[in-house]
Amino acid sequence: MGRMIFVLAVGVSFWISANLKIQGAEGVDAKSLEGSWVCVSVETGGERKPEEVAKQLRLTLTADRYKTELGEQLLFDSTYTVDLKKTPAQIDIIGTEGEFKGKAALGLLKLDGDTLTMCYVMPGGERPSGFESPKGSGVTLVVWRKK
Repeated sequence: MGRMIFVLAVGVSFWISANLKIQGAEGVDAKSLEGSWVCVSVETGGERKPEEVAKQLRLTLTADRYKTELGEQLLFDSTYTVDLKKTPAQIDIIGTEGEFKGKAALGLLKLDGDTLTMCYVMPGGERPSGFESPKGSGVTLVVWRKK
């Protein structure tokens, strides 16, 4: 009887661990990130970008592609990985062309319903420690809403 309870407890613990890994940190799971997103607000180095600019920004995420556009202009077409085991979840956006080819922009992300908040630095910078864009930092804080 004691052995059966131990096996059952280990099995339940394994199931809980597996499901927590799928769900990830900050309510994020990989599948929920996929889709089209429109920008609510964007701030870089403590300076908020004009609403007219934010309204034109779009993000498209697939299982492995990260694409941002400003109106008809393609800004980034990259790959990305997320680490959902970290709290907050981490994202690495890896350039696929130009000066950023093979280099990672390091960031954090959190998902709250249909709102995705990302905070990141361009390649070469250190991953932000929180969801803020201090003045003069070069850190970008962007809030997206699922389309």
